[in-house]
Amino acid sequence: MRGLALLAAGIVCGALCAGCGQVADAQGQLVETLKIKDATSDYEHARAPLDRCVKAKLVAAAYADARNTGESQAWEAREHEDCQAAASAAGAKLPVSVKR
Repeated sequence: MRGLALLAAGIVCGALCAGCGQVADAQGQLVETLKIKDATSDYEHARAPLDRCVKAKLVAAAYADARNTGESQAWEAREHEDCQAAASAAGAKLPVSVKR
């Protein structure tokens, strides 16, 4: 009888928690989306070349965290361009990147 009660409790608990993983996944996805929107907004408001360089890196990182490889790579390319522009504006030259 006790085994039957434990089995019933396990089934009820499993039924109640069945949607927990989906809720957690949805919440995680919402957080990633908000991070991307926040970082993109910060980039759009940046005016100084060095600020745009840094903000582009943050957008690329937000997309990478969200496992969006295509957007992450696109923002890494934009970051590279913005950082080149920032270096030129400062009269500096960036070192050759190993990644590219």
